[in-house]
Amino acid sequence: MKLTPEERANIRQAFGQMPLRQKLDYIWTYYKIPIVAAAAALFFLVSYGGHLLTQKKPLLYTACVNVAAGGDLLTVLDTGFVTAQGEAPARTQVYLYQDLYLTQEASDENHEYAYASRLKVMAAITGQQLDVVLMNREAYDLLSQSGYLLPLPELLAGDAALAAALDPWLAENTVVLSDNAIEVELGEAAAYEAETEQAVNAVRAAGLPRLVRAGFDGEVFVGVIGNTPRAETVLAYLAFLAAP
Repeated sequence: MKLTPEERANIRQAFGQMPLRQKLDYIWTYYKIPIVAAAAALFFLVSYGGHLLTQKKPLLYTACVNVAAGGDLLTVLDTGFVTAQGEAPARTQVYLYQDLYLTQEASDENHEYAYASRLKVMAAITGQQLDVVLMNREAYDLLSQSGYLLPLPELLAGDAALAAALDPWLAENTVVLSDNAIEVELGEAAAYEAETEQAVNAVRAAGLPRLVRAGFDGEVFVGVIGNTPRAETVLAYLAFLAAP
């Protein structure tokens, strides 16, 4: 119902004569919904703005697969590289997926965890949010066979000095081009057959001084995911790891 100008004037006059507490009660009674809506909107804007101000921009996406990295190493791989690239650690980071576990042993007691890790790795690769992987031999074999790793001579062609420094430490592994794994699983084939090739697709951590100082147990490899959209940054990261 639309009020006349005289009625609106009377309401304003009555409101002006109310004590403060009564005014507040009046406002809350008649304007509760818009007040709550405005408060919710303000809270969202403040929270979202704070998130944008504190969120760090990923410079690179890395993962430790079947490998544990201690605090000192994490600082080097993140803050150390970010600083070396002239970025501010408060605003930029090397994002790290930790505690990933891959295995091809179906009877492994951590089979469900390994399955979840595989899904996480595949999702990160599909979303182009995984660039560099630190891994043990088993994880290296699995990622190489699946064709996820980039042939490193292709990447290192852009930096002759780095290519020469890493050449003694490059590792070769099998890549499965095609196979009949599905047919074997469905019982449509008796024996597993595969077409494969060999590819140079990892660097042994023993040839990377910054990783050697981490004191990993066993053989550790560094691989680059094939669909990385950050090839230049990956190359800089490998150079950083190879620095004395």
